[in-house]
Amino acid sequence: MERDVPAGQYLATGLGAVTGQTRGIMMRSTVLSNSASTWRNVFCVALVCVTWWFLVPTWSLGFTDRIVAVVNKEVITLTDLQHEIRDEYSRLKAKYHGEEFERRYTQKQREVLNALIDERLQLQEAKAIGISVTQEEIDAALRRTPLLPTQTEEEFGKQLLLKKLFDLEVRRNVVVEEGELRRHYEVNPHNFRLQPQFRLKQIFLNANSEEARQRALSKAQAIYADWKPEETSLEDLAARHTQFVSELGWVEEKDLVAPLAQAVKELIPGTLSRPIETQVGIHLLIIEEVKESQPYPFEQVERDIHAQLVKQRGEEAYRGWLKGLKQKAFIDVRF
Repeated sequence: MERDVPAGQYLATGLGAVTGQTRGIMMRSTVLSNSASTWRNVFCVALVCVTWWFLVPTWSLGFTDRIVAVVNKEVITLTDLQHEIRDEYSRLKAKYHGEEFERRYTQKQREVLNALIDERLQLQEAKAIGISVTQEEIDAALRRTPLLPTQTEEEFGKQLLLKKLFDLEVRRNVVVEEGELRRHYEVNPHNFRLQPQFRLKQIFLNANSEEARQRALSKAQAIYADWKPEETSLEDLAARHTQFVSELGWVEEKDLVAPLAQAVKELIPGTLSRPIETQVGIHLLIIEEVKESQPYPFEQVERDIHAQLVKQRGEEAYRGWLKGLKQKAFIDVRF
């Protein structure tokens, strides 16, 4: 059975539907209008930013870092380089100025950059073949070798890792045969000789000022003129001039300052030297006894020869190994 609906209700319902549709259309129109306005604003801001980026020089933005080298998939930045060279920069800046400073600093930068590239290659190789160092290994090494004043534990661990890599990849392949040690000893005898030794005594006159130096020199000349080795000892000679004799003991030429070393070369044992001037005063030397140069026994230097040859061959092997890493790597230097 159909129910009659008043005409007014139909009208109200129709008007409500129309009003709802109209409101929906208006809302969609407003949203679209706002969306378009938003995109216009974004576009304008982006355009201003891009224009500003190209017009304003990068140095005014404070962007000083850049890539100076690429090693395989890793980059070395200018900041990395400056961090490594900071101490050298201060040293060079204090010693050189102007173009000379710039030349030396640029040269040092290139040297340090090459070292950084070598280091990155080795660290990458260590990672590739599964070599690492544990915290326990670092702690044990630190107990034997404390950190340097400017060194961090991270840097120490890195050096420990590089040493571990070197020992595994290079040093273990270096072999020195017993016969090679003997041949090296026989071919290089001058490297394994005791240097001549001299037992010295002296009369020393202090000179802490120019006036005192002149007085000391005059007195030393008088002592030298009074020296008669066949009649008196050095001690008696010194006593006559109210001076003392000091025993220098056994020394080599390398132990003496240059003026004294030169005098010892020319002095005949048992004779008194002429007055010798040094920064501290005036010396009168006498050689009491001489031990001539003689070879070390092979057994005494065998271990030193072995260490020397291992070091020499290890360095050669390391250069060859590192060259191989570079040949198979991608390296792009942009400095």
